[in-house]
This record gives sequence, structure tokens and C-alpha cells, in this order.
Amino acid sequence: MPILIYVTEEYDNELDNLADFTAYKMRNLIEDLAKQGRTDYAMAMQDALDAYLLGEVHISFIDGWPYVLDIIDDISL
Repeated sequence: MPILIYVTEEYDNELDNLADFTAYKMRNLIEDLAKQGRTDYAMAMQDALDAYLLGEVHISFIDGWPYVLDIIDDISL
């Protein structure tokens, strides 16, 4: 059964208060990897996080590890 969500001003304001789980999870993984001396993985994940925050890629998690799902092409109109 599909669920419809009507966007009201109150609902929209609640969305503004939600933390970005992807960025939070990525920052924690980067910090943990750096502490373990895995700077190569930490730097690669930082690059992915930067691209995510710039809206260039989408990130999903499978078994707790990030995967870049999609690269958004820059389109000049």
C-alpha cells in the first residue's frame, strides 16, 4: 500500500532539522580508518564524501560500507 506524504510547512521545517546520515557515517569511517593508519582508504572516502557534499555522486551503504551509486554529469545548457 503506497504511503502519501503531504508536505506542509511544519513537515518541511522538520526535514530541515534532520542530520545527513550519509555525511555523518562517512566522517566516522574516515576518522576510524585514519586512526588505524589506513590513510589510503581514508583519503579515498574523503574524496567520495567531498563529491557527495558537492552533489556530484550518491552514496549508499551495503553491510556498513559506502558505495558510490551514481555519478551526476555536469550539464551546461
